[in-house]
Amino acid sequence: MKTVFSSKVIILAILLASCNFILGFPQAQTQQVQIEKAKIFQETYPVITESDLYCSYFVFEDNLPSLRLIGAERQHEKILLSDDDIVFINGGKNDGLEIGQLFFLVEVLAKLDGYGYLACKRGRVRLISCEPEQSVGRIEKSCGHVTIGNFLFPYEEKEGLLGRDLGFEPYSTFGRGPIGHIIFQENDFVQVASGHWAIVDLGREDGLEVGQQLTIFKRVSSKVPREAIANAIVIEVSRKTATVRILSAKDAIFKGYEVQAK
Repeated sequence: MKTVFSSKVIILAILLASCNFILGFPQAQTQQVQIEKAKIFQETYPVITESDLYCSYFVFEDNLPSLRLIGAERQHEKILLSDDDIVFINGGKNDGLEIGQLFFLVEVLAKLDGYGYLACKRGRVRLISCEPEQSVGRIEKSCGHVTIGNFLFPYEEKEGLLGRDLGFEPYSTFGRGPIGHIIFQENDFVQVASGHWAIVDLGREDGLEVGQQLTIFKRVSSKVPREAIANAIVIEVSRKTATVRILSAKDAIFKGYEVQAK
């Protein structure tokens, strides 16, 4: 009797083990698929972000616009303006302005000889009231340093970009695109690294496009080969210049370093 009972227990255990194997197999497959998907997604990420599009530096190559912030509702309480602050603008219906229009708020920092004006997007403002010669706006999004005197530039909706950092090989064969140089680093740092912005002296006239990636080189001397030390992506392009964000770097990057499109 004990033998029969033991046999039944063994058979039941085998059946349960088989069921667990069968039921667990699809689950294991699902987990493996999820792992593979994670690996794929890790290869792509936002290479151009909202901050790159709406808060970065650029070179304005034309004459400066006439529209500016001339006052703010709380200008006696604080110097730096922020989201939801009410501001006053030196243009109105006579200048073609309408309620609901959206503008970039731009700080002009300096003149770059031969290129134009070094500027930085500081946020955006929407018009909530328009008189013939003046308007009232509300700041919708600020990136810091919004102050009276900032210029208003026409707003353009832009989209970020998912992609991959194409990287760089120090002494491999390089691209055949035109060679340019870094002419400005974010906040005028002595050096920049991954995640920072810079401006290069290549633009639309050189065939550059938003989303294109560039290799950055340093050269110890004219007698030795240049060395690739970083990879960057174009986030904004003008006729003669472009703004780039450093995606990856193995060394500090300085003004004057060479850049070349891949």
